[in-house]
Amino acid sequence: MAPHHRLPRLAVSYGRTRILRLTVLGCIACTTLVMIMQLGRMWSRGRDGHHHHHPLQAGSPAWKTTEEGLVPVKSREELGREMLEYVRGLPGLKGEVAVLSKRVKVVESKEGAVGEGRIKRVGRGFLEGHGFARVDLTPPGVGEGQGDHGEVSIKQEARLPAPGVVEVPVDVAREEKGDPGEVLFGIASDYERVSRDDFGVVRDWAGFLTNHSAERERKEKRRSNGAGLLLALSKATEAEVVEVKARLWQAGIDGTVFAVEERAGEESDRYKGGVYAQLFQKLLMSRFGKGEVGGGKTRRWFAVVDEKVFIPDLRRLVWELDTRFEEGGEWFVGLPTGKEDWRESGDGKRITYGGGAVAMSPSVLDTVGQLMCFQAGGKGGNDEAKADSNWGETLYKCLEQERYLKMQVLVGGGGYLPGEGNQGQQTSGRPLVMHSGSKSFTTPGKGHLVSNACSEECYLQRFLFADSWALVNGHSITAYPRRIEVQTSSQKMTQQKGSQNEGGGLKVADKIVVHSTSVGEGQKIAWRGGKIKTWRLVDAEMRDDDKEVWQAYVNEKGIGSKEEEKSDVDSVIVLIWEL
Repeated sequence: MAPHHRLPRLAVSYGRTRILRLTVLGCIACTTLVMIMQLGRMWSRGRDGHHHHHPLQAGSPAWKTTEEGLVPVKSREELGREMLEYVRGLPGLKGEVAVLSKRVKVVESKEGAVGEGRIKRVGRGFLEGHGFARVDLTPPGVGEGQGDHGEVSIKQEARLPAPGVVEVPVDVAREEKGDPGEVLFGIASDYERVSRDDFGVVRDWAGFLTNHSAERERKEKRRSNGAGLLLALSKATEAEVVEVKARLWQAGIDGTVFAVEERAGEESDRYKGGVYAQLFQKLLMSRFGKGEVGGGKTRRWFAVVDEKVFIPDLRRLVWELDTRFEEGGEWFVGLPTGKEDWRESGDGKRITYGGGAVAMSPSVLDTVGQLMCFQAGGKGGNDEAKADSNWGETLYKCLEQERYLKMQVLVGGGGYLPGEGNQGQQTSGRPLVMHSGSKSFTTPGKGHLVSNACSEECYLQRFLFADSWALVNGHSITAYPRRIEVQTSSQKMTQQKGSQNEGGGLKVADKIVVHSTSVGEGQKIAWRGGKIKTWRLVDAEMRDDDKEVWQAYVNEKGIGSKEEEKSDVDSVIVLIWEL
């Protein structure tokens, strides 16, 4: 029988060879179309699971935003285990805890810089239908949630919510930035305080004395931004000095450390005053190229600060100093941070001695080196203890009495401007100077870590989401009642000089000149009815080979002011900032 006789009648009517080929091609096309549709559904489910925050499922991947779009980074089990262990390591948490995580992507602000004190609005809600999941933080091997090998079970990890993704608009870096290399810092401390918490204060200093990974290659070693540090350690051994030097070097800080000379008799030539008197002498030596810091670099400013002072944006501080005080002048600048840095003077007016942070021009530093009243046993009658514990007041009085030099007071964002009686006011915007351990900022160094992901411009920036949640980056997250409004107030006060302002409500001593960096409009969130709920930053760290910054905000069970809602369970919000 001929080959074509084996084909069906229909095939024969259209041509044996042609219809056979068309049939094969049709099968291939259908199969390909089905495969494409299946891949599309899988991709859609991956995106929906990422954006709509479906619960974690065993075996499904976690997603991360990149320039190429969404890419899988870790399995759900890996991410769940990592998140659970991170939350378990936070201080004060145990038992059942509510957990929410968000992956944060930074985008350039479309509206441009909004100015100090302004709130940035985010078009989407913070939650976007994604609530908290309760997990048991009982350690492996204790009670439930334990696997066959003492590990947290997959079931326990699967109770964690998948990290949602939120985009926040951040200002581009300012063009009007100063040079950190213009400043040499002097700090006095001792080995015990510096080494506490595994040299935690050194990590804080690195926050304003080194560069940030947002401005450098990710694998590049952290290094100095040009600013220098001269650290005086009282009662320190040679081994302790060497260890602290090594810690500064490891942190990327351009600094040197010296042990304060011990007093060997009231008339000893080796004794040159207290700790701060010796610190000023070392600063003066560095000014003339005889110090170890910066290789003889010319400095425009010499700043002496308490060990717990933190500067969130050193470039901005230098720019404020440079633009307000011309080079070559005699400038003695105090940098108070809050109401507690002001006190009443003898004539009933308000006065400050700098709040533990002062900056001096080179000529003023030269003057300080000649002040006998600043040295113990000098004609000012100060003893060593008084000079060291109240060094700011002693320095102020010496300069004012012997050189008739007024202190220029620079009040930054969030700072306090005194008024008649107790009618002072807080300024708006990000602070120029902060104190760690204060009521408002307990851990500024940890909060500032987010600058590695979005630069100093977004640290302490306020973001208001569409669902009335607000983030003060590196400080707190607050859920407001739905009935909120953003109130705007005008701040016209830019400079105040002593008694000239008695009619304007601001009464400060005639011996100081007050400058405020907060000009224009400030904003605040107000609400009517209902209580707020606030999560405060307790931890932040670099993770995933320095490619991410993790922040943990905690609301403690049963804790809250009269305006705050008290929870029946500890809760944690973890923000993962992508570099």
